[in-house]
Amino acid sequence: MALLIVAFWKRQLHLWHRWLGIVLGLLVLLWFGSGIVMMYVPYPSLTEQERMAWLAPIDARLVRLNAWEAWQAAAHPNRANPAAPAALPAEVRITTVAGRPAYHFKADGHWLSVWADTGQPVQVTPKLAMSSARSAAPGAQALSAELIDIDQWSFGRLQDHRPLYRVHADDMAGSLLYISSRTGELVRDTTRSERAWNWAGSVIHWIYFTPLRTHGQPWRQVVMWTSGAALLLVMLGMVLGIQRLRLRRRYAGGRRSPYRGWQAWHHWLGLSVGVLMMTWLFSGWLSVTPFDWLSSPGVTAQDRLAFAGGPLNRDDLSIAAADIVERHPGALELAWRRVDGQLYLGALDRARRQLLDADTGASAGPLPPARLLHAIQAMRPGAQLQSVQTLTSEDSYHYSHHHTAVLPVLRAQFALADDTTFYIDPAQGQLVGYADRNSQWNRWLFNGLHQLDFAAVLRARPLWDVLVISLCLLGGTATLAGVTLGWRRVRKR
Repeated sequence: MALLIVAFWKRQLHLWHRWLGIVLGLLVLLWFGSGIVMMYVPYPSLTEQERMAWLAPIDARLVRLNAWEAWQAAAHPNRANPAAPAALPAEVRITTVAGRPAYHFKADGHWLSVWADTGQPVQVTPKLAMSSARSAAPGAQALSAELIDIDQWSFGRLQDHRPLYRVHADDMAGSLLYISSRTGELVRDTTRSERAWNWAGSVIHWIYFTPLRTHGQPWRQVVMWTSGAALLLVMLGMVLGIQRLRLRRRYAGGRRSPYRGWQAWHHWLGLSVGVLMMTWLFSGWLSVTPFDWLSSPGVTAQDRLAFAGGPLNRDDLSIAAADIVERHPGALELAWRRVDGQLYLGALDRARRQLLDADTGASAGPLPPARLLHAIQAMRPGAQLQSVQTLTSEDSYHYSHHHTAVLPVLRAQFALADDTTFYIDPAQGQLVGYADRNSQWNRWLFNGLHQLDFAAVLRARPLWDVLVISLCLLGGTATLAGVTLGWRRVRKR
């Protein structure tokens, strides 16, 4: 009876492994290939360097209103935009849009823009969107704009700017430019080559198909259950592979595996890289925080408000922005920034970002340690500040990989049960990172297992590239053997 039960379960394991492989094998194979593509071509975004190239210097002579006057003009119920909020904005910036300076106010989770020369709300039309986009596609002879909510290349953190104008350019790169319908600013760009590679990379790897990805929770469930089922597929394969392996009582001819041809390739490669495949699939499953396991709040809006020492007020918005711009003729953007109740301006030019004193326009960074310490403590007023250290090199939770980490940085650790830690840029007066116990676990279980991101020596390129590509090719070959066997099985039926 016991032998019959064992035989039954062996048969079930074989059937589950076979049919899961037939259903999911091709997807797993594509995951290996698309992962290699993503190492070199990420999902489209607007980089800091691209934005710096697109922005035009602010002309101080055209800034005729301060931010408070512009906000009052926009929020007044008798103006052209009666739906505009009357409360003070959470964020304020000034840039040049289509050759004119404009204030950008963020309130109620969305951006509202006002011309700094007239106080009129910025009405983003197709013509203005094309004018705004032209500097991002200098070789284009023709542009066309259409208003969209979302498409294949505009997922991510653009919800504050939707709907978007998608501008088609006939330049050599085949550019698609996305312009905010609220501020008139370029918020994303992508080229023909980038889009083509993304079909072989991010779209497949993240199952980023527009009809599905548009719906957040259904997409998340699909990723979670497909990666979970693929993990089960590999686990079953490892059990069966070990069960069929003979090290002492060998098969006929002294063979350790009963298989030949594609079956032998699948058996031996599966045993060689099966554990690695399981860690990759497990960490991929973790990427969508299944069942909210290891979820972390990150830096919240409340944290930022506490660090700022309160919201922006009328005096903050009433500073003479034109005078500051005049002192910095190459300024591309000024951003209002509070730290511990004191107002500063974050200034961007072609070369760098710097922090300015809001009263004088003089350089203000790095900020005084006492002010930063008080701002840090305000984020967790009832907790003991365990340590504050200045890091001149990266640590395990603040480091460069695909993006350059800010250094030097302050690491502030609180004596809390969840090991709350903040990373602060003292030169810019900004929160640039967060870690707690859940995010620390996620860093090792996702970044470590999924990207082999365990230590700086492994992240060093090209060593990291060679290691990851080699392992992906081994895993892909093992999967290809399984897909071939599955295809043969289907053809026989």
